[in-house]
Amino acid sequence: MRAAGDTSRMERPVQPEHNRRHDHHHLRPVVEAGDHHRRPRKTPRIRDDDEQRSSGWVWLAVILCTLLAIGVIVAGATVFAVYLLYKPKMPYMVVTDAHLGRLVYTPDDGVIRDIQVNVGVLARNTNSKADATFSNFDIAVGFHGIDLALLRARQFSVKRESSLPLPYDVVSGGARLNGPGMQAMEGAIRAGVVPLDVFGKARTRWKMGIFLRVQFWTRISCRLYFNFPGNGTAWPIDPHTCRSRSP
Repeated sequence: MRAAGDTSRMERPVQPEHNRRHDHHHLRPVVEAGDHHRRPRKTPRIRDDDEQRSSGWVWLAVILCTLLAIGVIVAGATVFAVYLLYKPKMPYMVVTDAHLGRLVYTPDDGVIRDIQVNVGVLARNTNSKADATFSNFDIAVGFHGIDLALLRARQFSVKRESSLPLPYDVVSGGARLNGPGMQAMEGAIRAGVVPLDVFGKARTRWKMGIFLRVQFWTRISCRLYFNFPGNGTAWPIDPHTCRSRSP
């Protein structure tokens, strides 16, 4: 028997059976509904054939761009080499001489009833390695904005480093001048110097090498002065002024 007042050893009170069952119930892990049905998610992957197809298109684009760049470089180098080899120059036209043979003008009605002008035009090709062709060749003679005659020539060729003379005899009548033109003609006859304008154009074409063809329009515009009334000779013609230019 324990001595009275000995409290060093005390017995724990025994919990009832229903309390122990209740404690075990609280210690169980909580499992949410449906957790045992969940599966780990799978990361979607790109198909191998899609990757191969995309890389194939990329390589095809790279190859095409490379070939295009090479073609541009080769074409540019070819054109530059042909230019250095042929050293092309523009064919042109130049007025070399002119003469006013006859001029019949009636100041009462302002009509030029008869006019005859001889104009010498030279088609020149200064290229050393190519022949030139002139086409759509038109030259007009006028006075104060009024066309007196139109000169046309069929297509012709000029050999390399050569020229072709084109003499024209302009005969025209029946051109009526306006008020300012009548005043200008009367003043020119009194002064003894009649100005006539020569203007026109032609298409020039020539080849450099086998494949490269070059064509340009060449245009001419200048004024000639004639001693009239008199012998009808023209003043000295400036070859730089009365020469066609290409744009």
